[in-house]
Amino acid sequence: MRAVVSFLPRLLFLAMGCGLLLRAGRLEAKGSLVEAKRVARQGGFLGAIGSLLAAAFAPKAAVAVLLLASGFAALLAGLSGKPRPTGWAALALLGAAAVVALIAVR
Repeated sequence: MRAVVSFLPRLLFLAMGCGLLLRAGRLEAKGSLVEAKRVARQGGFLGAIGSLLAAAFAPKAAVAVLLLASGFAALLAGLSGKPRPTGWAALALLGAAAVVALIAVR
């Protein structure tokens, strides 16, 4: 259990990137397209860097794969400038990686 507690803070950058993508999706829905693209790019790059950091210290290979997939989805959402559907997918992959990490270390 100690491994999970030390692993969870490493998910912070990826979670912040996914949060910025969801914020960019709300901005896009309101009509602030320029601001939405800027925030989406920031979230995408932060999510990609966070996934690399988290995958390097992942307790299992399956967790690392899910984290890298989440970061890749965040990066694609940020680069495309269309964060609404992909931001939720990146967040779902992050949640799946956290659940698998909790189950794997028991």
